[in-house]
Amino acid sequence: EINLMMSGAYINSSIAVSGTSVPVVLTNLIYKDYFGAVLVRWGINRNNFRVEPGLYAVGIPDDSSDVFVTANYKLTFDHVRKNLSGINGWILVLDTEGVNVWCAAGKGTFGTKELINRIKLVSLDKIVSHKRIILPQLGATGVAAHKVKEETGFNVHYGPVRASDINKFVSEGYRANKEMRRVTFNLADRIKLIPNDFMYGKYYL
Repeated sequence: EINLMMSGAYINSSIAVSGTSVPVVLTNLIYKDYFGAVLVRWGINRNNFRVEPGLYAVGIPDDSSDVFVTANYKLTFDHVRKNLSGINGWILVLDTEGVNVWCAAGKGTFGTKELINRIKLVSLDKIVSHKRIILPQLGATGVAAHKVKEETGFNVHYGPVRASDINKFVSEGYRANKEMRRVTFNLADRIKLIPNDFMYGKYYL
């Protein structure tokens, strides 16, 4: 049952499942998303650039659809949902205090305790009939998969480094090749960091 009355920058509807209303998010970004990303690149409103932790849907998922886990840093969340275009699935957003996956895994907020807690809070076992959750590879340092299995029954599968490889990862039977596992930091990635570094370092300059 889908309700089309919800509105928001990235939420366009909700889906009722197991007595719970789950927001359905857009997979195409709009100008508000891009404008927010530009501001945060310049260090503006960085601490508030986050989404509410919890469960979200993309497409029209059912109890057999995949569950993708990510951080509540909106830049990360936007990148994930954009790359889930054409997939019917669930997005489980952890409370990483607005920090990206890699950094949050190092700090412990993208970690075992929060993952277990969030799975239980959203009653994920009532949403899906399988026991598979897909985590970003860069979150592996913060999560003890065996403890998640013991506490929730869900098996942790690590997806690719880049969200842009998710579709390929799923279509190839949840297998990541060497290229998907490789961490790169090319010129384009470095350029994106210049505005933020400049803003925080301007007094030293």
